[in-house]
Amino acid sequence: MDGNMERRLFLNLLFSSAGASLVSGYSRPLFAEEPTKIASAIANSKLKAPVKICLQCESKLEKMEDYEVIFIKRERIGRKLSEAVMKVKVRQDPLSVYMLFGKPSEGREVIYVEGQNNNELLVHETGLKGLAGTISLDPSGSMAMKDNHHPINKFGMKNMMSELAALWTEEAHLPDTEVKFYPNAKIGELECKAIEVVHPEPIPGAEFYMTRLYLDAETNLPVRLQHYNFPRKTGGEPILYEEYTYLEFKPNRGFKDLDFDIRNPDYNF
Repeated sequence: MDGNMERRLFLNLLFSSAGASLVSGYSRPLFAEEPTKIASAIANSKLKAPVKICLQCESKLEKMEDYEVIFIKRERIGRKLSEAVMKVKVRQDPLSVYMLFGKPSEGREVIYVEGQNNNELLVHETGLKGLAGTISLDPSGSMAMKDNHHPINKFGMKNMMSELAALWTEEAHLPDTEVKFYPNAKIGELECKAIEVVHPEPIPGAEFYMTRLYLDAETNLPVRLQHYNFPRKTGGEPILYEEYTYLEFKPNRGFKDLDFDIRNPDYNF
């Protein structure tokens, strides 16, 4: 049995009473220890409820064929916090992504389709850079990853929830974890619920000082994920490492192959 299937079966059994779906798409090494030890750690952890919520989100998203969204990405590259805003179309199977940048590089277009174009992403720039035409890039290569924490072949709300469930499962055994729930959070005027997980001290296994997950109060779908690094000095402010926001979510748009094709007459490839 391969590692992904083992993880799926384990987490499905652990949360089957909540009706959670089988978990897919994990890239984190969940099974550093025996499954029974992990099950015991989660069962007695403050992170059990947050992991269950992630799996429930993933289950809802898995039932959607596609969606359209405004995606806002903030990532710290070195000491600089960059921001990008784009309109995105996503088809879940096979994973297909079309991005139209609003900033930076307004007008830049990116297409990725799993299993096509040699599994490379296709990019068309604007201005002088656009004279090079459409270029192909390895999603995990240095050029594609220069200003990104995560490759495009891991993009999307469902993958985000899979990764977060895996992270919190790994951290279930850590001591002194603090978990808070905020039922009346907001992103602008959008009513949300939020989960905040804090590791007060930088101990082995604690990847982030604080993680916040925001869920739309009406749909219970993720609309923002924030990860903060530990403060640089005792008593200092935590440092935003990455933040992903999904706004104007429109599910089941009925996208066709042409929506993820450089030959689409509405695109500028």
